Amino acid sequence: MAIPENKKVVLVNPSYASIYKNVKIREGVPYNPVLSLATIAAPLLDHGYNVRIVDMNMLEGPQKEGLIQEFKKSPPDYVGVTFTTPLYEEAMNICRWVKEYGSGIKIIAGGVHATSFPENTLSDAAIDIVVVGEGDFTLLDILESEDLSSVNGICYKDKDGRIIKNPDRARIGDLDKLPFPAWRLYSIEKYNTTDLLARKSPAGWLETSRGCVYECVYCSKNVHGRIFRAKSPARVLDEIERMLAAGFKEIHISDDCFNTDMERAKEICGLIIKKGIKFPWSTVSGIRVDRVDKELLSLMRMAGCYRVFYGIESGDERVLRNIKKGTTLEQASFAVNTAKEVGLEVFGFFMIGLPGETTESMRKTLEFALALDLDMAKIAVTVPLPATPLYNEWLEEGLIRPAEWSKFNLYTIPRDLFDHPDLTWDEIDKQYKKFYRAFYWRPSYLLKRLIQSARKGKIFSDIRHLINTDWS
Repeated sequence: MAIPENKKVVLVNPSYASIYKNVKIREGVPYNPVLSLATIAAPLLDHGYNVRIVDMNMLEGPQKEGLIQEFKKSPPDYVGVTFTTPLYEEAMNICRWVKEYGSGIKIIAGGVHATSFPENTLSDAAIDIVVVGEGDFTLLDILESEDLSSVNGICYKDKDGRIIKNPDRARIGDLDKLPFPAWRLYSIEKYNTTDLLARKSPAGWLETSRGCVYECVYCSKNVHGRIFRAKSPARVLDEIERMLAAGFKEIHISDDCFNTDMERAKEICGLIIKKGIKFPWSTVSGIRVDRVDKELLSLMRMAGCYRVFYGIESGDERVLRNIKKGTTLEQASFAVNTAKEVGLEVFGFFMIGLPGETTESMRKTLEFALALDLDMAKIAVTVPLPATPLYNEWLEEGLIRPAEWSKFNLYTIPRDLFDHPDLTWDEIDKQYKKFYRAFYWRPSYLLKRLIQSARKGKIFSDIRHLINTDWS
């Protein structure tokens, strides 16, 4: 198929360096080929377009020079940039570099931040079009259309510079109709996934469903919505086999909630077992503690899953109700105990500084984490991400301070971002540091970790991680 004239596309992912600059566990930073760009590229390739992906995390030397060198290999007509809120400034730098290289290049922005604030994002002089919502086929429509007014799900500048927002695009109903992600656009072998998150490297992201039906106040549903839509188990198996053939050695589930439909999750595991596909996988994005039973966890273990990540969040029932989590401490204990019973490792996610949080509730969270049989735990200070119910509530109450988008970083203490209604930042910071020291420096935990490390041949690796972690 001939390449359409004047429609060569480069899709760009900003560097994560600024996000992880102050992370405590420096060797726990995840670098994987970006699923969203592989997904968006697939329909373009199917229609004969020349598409390349530039992951800025993989460039050597100065970022600007590295990007320009990539453009010189085949000058693009369109550049697509995806980004989250804390990467806004990184993305805007990329857009300016693109225009400096070629003022006629059309820049298309997408992702959760652009979807949440399309007009604001488009107000940057370097951006021409913003994709709102799911962009799987929107980018193709932009390239194929002679009149942007006919393309739903975009915000753009007309010839007079006015910002026009078109009607929203309907979310994709049948996910099985999506082309398979274009993993061939990556040099997968160049990615090295940290052994804190993977047993084998490189690891790749697998999307089996979209949409989250739950109401957690700190989470945005702007891109995929609140209606659960799932790929069929057969389609999921096809994607797994393609990922392994592409060079991935391990698979991480990227779903908002893989186990929303427990019977479907069981069927996926059953097909993996039936087909005899051997590969390690885990639920790195987290699964809910109220949507597991022993049968599901046993099937996951038999199908090659070795670690589950649970979003536990708090050890205080009142705080869980405040954030509309919809789970209980009893369910969390059951989920952890049952996973351990069937032989799975368990990673617990926790948060402090949540709505209604007190010093006592933060103490309860630490005590609950210590009481659970967790292999690893991570705690984050609550960040009211833009366009979430929590952000809107605290903004209305005057608690959100004027700040750059880069301050909305889940890996920093957001002192400059907002005033907590009930806690001082000194107290939050104290409890944050206390959690890590109390959890990981327990004699019982150190002994358990030593035994596990010896069994897996990872003693020297774990010692290195210990040394390279900021415990201050």
